[in-house]
Amino acid sequence: MLYEKRKFSLWSKLTGLVLLVIVGFITGYVGYTYYRDLTAPVREMPPVSPPTQEPEEPLVVPEPPEESRPLQAPEPQLSPPSLPDGVKSDQLWLHVVKSSYRMYLYRGRKVERLFDVAVGADEGQKQRVGDNRTPTGVFTVQQIQRSSSWTCDFGDGNGPTPGAYGPWFIRLKTPGWSGIGIHGTHDPNSIGTMITQGCIRMRNHELEELKKMVFVGMKVVISE
Repeated sequence: MLYEKRKFSLWSKLTGLVLLVIVGFITGYVGYTYYRDLTAPVREMPPVSPPTQEPEEPLVVPEPPEESRPLQAPEPQLSPPSLPDGVKSDQLWLHVVKSSYRMYLYRGRKVERLFDVAVGADEGQKQRVGDNRTPTGVFTVQQIQRSSSWTCDFGDGNGPTPGAYGPWFIRLKTPGWSGIGIHGTHDPNSIGTMITQGCIRMRNHELEELKKMVFVGMKVVISE
């Protein structure tokens, strides 16, 4: 059986040719774009710098204001005094400095011990009996007496005060005056003040310590 060759019009042939060109162009463009994406070099991302940090400032602790700082009283400077007449270089003696409320126990020119004391209520050299001044000069220990049972009437309306002289009364030989000595107290808060009737007043436990080292005839220098 024979088939006849089908004939197409010119218009059909042109239309088919145009369609073929369009399909080829689209296919080629799509293929080229896909190929370009696959072969394109990978772009490097710029390095990311770490965030900068401000340097930490050192912690500064503010100093307390002047008025809140604890005050420390300077230790008074005392030049080594000359040895009293008759005192040997290895012998004990006492030096009372009224203005600083201190009593120094010396061995020759070396300080062995320091005591806080109270002195006469009024300043200056003693002038008369009852003037509440501690005499100045070079004296000696005349007697060491137990005074724990003694009382004193300070004229404050409270009558005789027991224990006013502490456990011991170290009586001094002070020409022209009597009743001047080194003794303890019933009021330790009075140490470091001008309050006595002329004597040298100490804390009782320090007086007990001093009593072990004093002797009759020991030199006692009292100065302003």
